Amino acid sequence: MSPQRQAAAGDSPHPAHLPGRGQPAKERAIIEAATRVFLRHGYTDASVDAIAAEAGVAKQTIYNHFGGKDQLFRSVISRAQREVGANPDTSALEEWLATSDDLDADLRAFGREAVRGVLREDIVALRRLVIAEWDRHPELLAEWARPRPALEQALARAIGRQAHRGVLDVPDVDLAARQLTGVVFNEATVRSFFGRRQLSGEEIDGIVDAGVGMWLRCYRYRGSQAGACSVTPPA
Repeated sequence: MSPQRQAAAGDSPHPAHLPGRGQPAKERAIIEAATRVFLRHGYTDASVDAIAAEAGVAKQTIYNHFGGKDQLFRSVISRAQREVGANPDTSALEEWLATSDDLDADLRAFGREAVRGVLREDIVALRRLVIAEWDRHPELLAEWARPRPALEQALARAIGRQAHRGVLDVPDVDLAARQLTGVVFNEATVRSFFGRRQLSGEEIDGIVDAGVGMWLRCYRYRGSQAGACSVTPPA
């Protein structure tokens, strides 16, 4: 069973979707406190002193665990991305999609979970913070965007393996992977006005279904139910 279907069924999701597993409780508490302080004050104005006070630990404890504010913020970003599946176990994701006997259903399940995650209120707030700090700290935006190439590479490998099985006709797997994430994630981001408007479950389902359906049809999907080559009408 896929990680998405396990979560939907109420079972334990894949370990890659559980932030903090194997991470000491004190580090998790510091990261959670740092997230609150960064969102209140921004990256530049947030101090290690304020984070230590929020976490109820000594300032030196933060330096011992994270080395400083920069690495701590990177840990905040990494935790947020793991929590919503934006930084998944790419090997497991590749194997799941590459061996899927119902690629239509599994791509839709993956898309629904991922879109709901990236549009979560706290994740949107962190994204806005990273963008706001872009001019002064461009490395933060680079860190935020870091998992996407790995995700697209895993998708490309899975697409290539499905093409080898004869399920798809894909001349350029890297382009196909970027197109897939574009018609799903980018569409959801734009439709939500970059997180400023909350999308309903029906809107998210519609975006994912239309995007995945169009993508499968255009790459001559030979599964049980090929999607329609259509786009979601504007809201």
